[in-house]
Amino acid sequence: MRVLFVITARGGSKGVPRKNIRMVGKLPLIAYKIIAARKCNIDKRIIVSTDDEEIAEVSRKYGAEVPFMRPAELATDTAGSMDVVSHAMAWVKEHDQERYDYVCLLEPSSPFASYRDLENALHLIEERNADTLLGMKEVEVSSVFVHTLDENGGLSHFYHAIQQLDNVRRQDQEKEYTMNGCMYIARWDYFETHQSFHSENSLPYIMPDEISIEIDSMNNYQVACIMAENAMIDLSLWE
Repeated sequence: MRVLFVITARGGSKGVPRKNIRMVGKLPLIAYKIIAARKCNIDKRIIVSTDDEEIAEVSRKYGAEVPFMRPAELATDTAGSMDVVSHAMAWVKEHDQERYDYVCLLEPSSPFASYRDLENALHLIEERNADTLLGMKEVEVSSVFVHTLDENGGLSHFYHAIQQLDNVRRQDQEKEYTMNGCMYIARWDYFETHQSFHSENSLPYIMPDEISIEIDSMNNYQVACIMAENAMIDLSLWE
């Protein structure tokens, strides 16, 4: 198995300014994903795709390559991650004689997936011969309790949905899952064809809540810092 890790780190984050190089515990945020990928006991290449020179410098310090600067059109608020991954893959295909079996997108905003998680997920997708694998977590609130407001801004949609339930106890509802942003893995040829990490032949890698935190706001950032500073996460995994 040979894997290309693509770590995406735009300079212009708004919810948490300069998020990707802010400190979380003793490490800048982006270092968590770089170190996790670096410690994976697999054949790999680790590339950071960024438009920001300071992020590039920090990334190199922690062991990632930054062989190109991301084009401006892929560094806007509206640029999609799939386009960024496709750009990195095309660059590697043109400049690297090696060929890769899998591509793995890592987003710094979900920092606490360790190298053990990445190794386990990569072995799982290979063993099960799946097209893609996504990091997942169990949702706290079942979708049967999630609806839009009605045209008057009221709760009639909730009322009608709950009236149809045999049992409204949350703990009696079937477990549901959502992506946690920790990892997106695809077979190289599948992604090249579909430009997607979603497929019918896709697997979940289910992770606990404390590992699944996503930093998209200052509140999230402060929680992540508290977790790191109070050893709520095993930080030895990043040493």
